[in-house]
Amino acid sequence: MFLRNRYVTWGLGVLTIVLIALALWSMGSRAYSAENLLEANYQKGFFNLVDDVNTLNILLSKSLVTSSDSQRIIILTSIWHEAENARSNLASLPLGSRDMTNLQKFFAQMGDFSHTLAKKVSLGEQISDKEWDTLEQFKKNTQNLSRRLRELQDSVATGRIRWESGSFAPGLSKRIEPGLADRFAAIDQRLKEEAPSITYDGPFSDHVEEITPKAITGSAVNEQQAIEKGKKFIDNPANVRYDVSVYSRTRGTVNAYSLKFTRPGADGAEIVMDVSRQGGHVIWFLNTRDIGEQKIDIKTAVDKARKFLEARGYANMEPTGSLREDNSLTVTFAYKQGDVLVYPDFVKVEVALDDGQVVGFDAMGYLTHHTMRKIPSPGISEKHVRDSLNKSLEVRRIRKVIIPDPALKERFCYEVDANLDDERYLIYINAQNGREEQILKVVETENGTMTM
Repeated sequence: MFLRNRYVTWGLGVLTIVLIALALWSMGSRAYSAENLLEANYQKGFFNLVDDVNTLNILLSKSLVTSSDSQRIIILTSIWHEAENARSNLASLPLGSRDMTNLQKFFAQMGDFSHTLAKKVSLGEQISDKEWDTLEQFKKNTQNLSRRLRELQDSVATGRIRWESGSFAPGLSKRIEPGLADRFAAIDQRLKEEAPSITYDGPFSDHVEEITPKAITGSAVNEQQAIEKGKKFIDNPANVRYDVSVYSRTRGTVNAYSLKFTRPGADGAEIVMDVSRQGGHVIWFLNTRDIGEQKIDIKTAVDKARKFLEARGYANMEPTGSLREDNSLTVTFAYKQGDVLVYPDFVKVEVALDDGQVVGFDAMGYLTHHTMRKIPSPGISEKHVRDSLNKSLEVRRIRKVIIPDPALKERFCYEVDANLDDERYLIYINAQNGREEQILKVVETENGTMTM
């Protein structure tokens, strides 16, 4: 009996060990399969990217050869779509902290530039010699990029290079080369050195990144001067005696002092603010106090915001929209030069609906774009605009405006505020040539108005 029990115990022990071994094998097998599946997905994204770049190279070559405008539009539009595919496949790769800024920018510029040229050709305009040179440069850079990616292709296909250094792949771990992310980082840096600066009418143009704010004027101010300007600027009806200090110096489009306003004895700042180091302009501020229940109406809040701006030197500002959120109202104002509303010169003011105090302010748009403009006389009349509109529209208002385009160039337009049935639209007609520049759909909500 005792011997039988020993055999049973021994058998159970062996069975337990076998089961544990099977479980470990199963876990390892699943981990191996999961990693290989992940690796396969990464390889698919890589091979798709290689194919995208090769296709772009072919399309760019065709764009330089064709003499047909209709064919050129198709090719340029195809480049736009293919470049977006390349950006998407690049973004799907596990490149860690390496953001591939130069590759992403290269594909974005190529696609958007091609789209811009397609629009230009569709309007019957000629591509300039400089634009042809830019297409030729894109072709050369794409050829070089295609060659470098193909150099990696064999290593990826055979598994000599894997995306992750910790691999479960049997028999390969001792001869795995440096990860592809490192190789991509080298390609990205090489592209930065080779690709030229590109300026064109589009949002990815290099000149958009290098814009200099037009309304940041005056001499340099020191920290104490910035503090004094900040104290005078905030809305402080209760005359709270804040402790104000500079907690940081920021660098960017506008170099600034970052200020904090703290109540005596309080732990954290109640108000934070940026003041430009040149001229001492308040760029933005935010009062973080708790806001109570609404006690003032929307019209009163808008009036409070307008008076706040006027008292701080922002004249000729017209409200263009508002949005209510958490018992506060954010009102957007645009500058008006004569009878023309200038949308790029905008300021946002946030008003607390419990007592009407201004608790937020953002003038970055205004400080970036504001200047006195030479606005030409319209080349077409308001009557011409009305006569050219879709006859199904019910026109509410037409006014002259300046709007920004994606490349931050400005367009002098007639803004047509119109309804189609129960839906509202803003239609922008170029005041010089009658071209339809943009259409926005207006969405009215209980909290305010949005455009899409």
